[in-house]
Amino acid sequence: MPSDEDVEGPPLSRPSATVTPTQKRALVWVVLLSFALAAWVASPLWVSILLGVILAVSTHRTYDRLRRRVEKKRAPLIAALLTLGSGILVAALSAGIVFLAANELATLVAHFSSAGAGSLAGIVGERAEHVIRELGIDTQRLYEWGRSQLAAAAQYAAATAAVILRKTSFAVLGLVVTLVTMYYMLIEGQDLTRRIELISPLEPRHTRALLDEAREVGRTAFIGTLGTAAVQGVIAGVGYAILGVPHPVTWAVATALASFLPVIGTVLVWGPLAGYLLLEGHPVRAVLLVIYGIIAITSLADYVIRPRLVGKGHGHPLLTLIALLGGIEVFGLAGLVVAPIVMSVFLAAVRLYEREVRAGALPESN
Repeated sequence: MPSDEDVEGPPLSRPSATVTPTQKRALVWVVLLSFALAAWVASPLWVSILLGVILAVSTHRTYDRLRRRVEKKRAPLIAALLTLGSGILVAALSAGIVFLAANELATLVAHFSSAGAGSLAGIVGERAEHVIRELGIDTQRLYEWGRSQLAAAAQYAAATAAVILRKTSFAVLGLVVTLVTMYYMLIEGQDLTRRIELISPLEPRHTRALLDEAREVGRTAFIGTLGTAAVQGVIAGVGYAILGVPHPVTWAVATALASFLPVIGTVLVWGPLAGYLLLEGHPVRAVLLVIYGIIAITSLADYVIRPRLVGKGHGHPLLTLIALLGGIEVFGLAGLVVAPIVMSVFLAAVRLYEREVRAGALPESN
């Protein structure tokens, strides 16, 4: 454990054996207040900081293996190379996703705006329009509503592009904070864990268990969940392109996003697409898409790829759904990673408390 001399800052006085309870409580309040102020100062960047921690956790095993093969003084160089590689990968993926999404959205809006020619059949096809009319729906009114929604989508796309351009500098700053956090967490993460165990009011084994839970869930959420979503998106996109689904890239991205939802997941995308192919007069393609969706998009990813990346325990489906949907609402896209960590730490704390109550170490609540 690092001593006081290892900590940067002014020298501290030696601990006194005559500290009164009031002084101890005052010190605790000072620590809590200073922590709250520090968290408030860092609040605009806390998502970037947390993502940096998650990146460090995700690459820590690789860092440890490489560090053991070189001299101790070269460990910072290993951490710097891993950090730089992660930064390039994250920047490239983010730019690629934004470019593809913007391009596909613009193409989709332009296609539907020009294809209508005043009727719903120009958008969904004559067969689909006939089925909709047979259901008793006013196709002209539905067409007008669809055109208005497309116009709103076009305006939203333009506004979103403007926001992205305005936020570019802040995004770059956030990426820098993420990578700096990742670098120092790789180098000093173990010492930080030991210090948290020392100062935490919990027993060290409880603190260690909660930290291990957060670390493991952070790794699996980042590598496993996002990796599985990416694989499902690629598999779906290949199938959509082969079977003639229009705008396969757009629907591949939608499939990847839908994969985060437990139970239903990707069926929300490839199911309606199979129905669309059926209405368009392609029953063979529709059946093939259903088979492909069940075997390749869903089963292969959920029962082969996901367990290898995440492990067998995925958490309760209801809690996973709450964490994902609530996390996106509260934290934005970062909630896809942040919310599962928060939920898992909560569940780990509850399990620890329950275990201690059963062991008789804690009183049962009335």
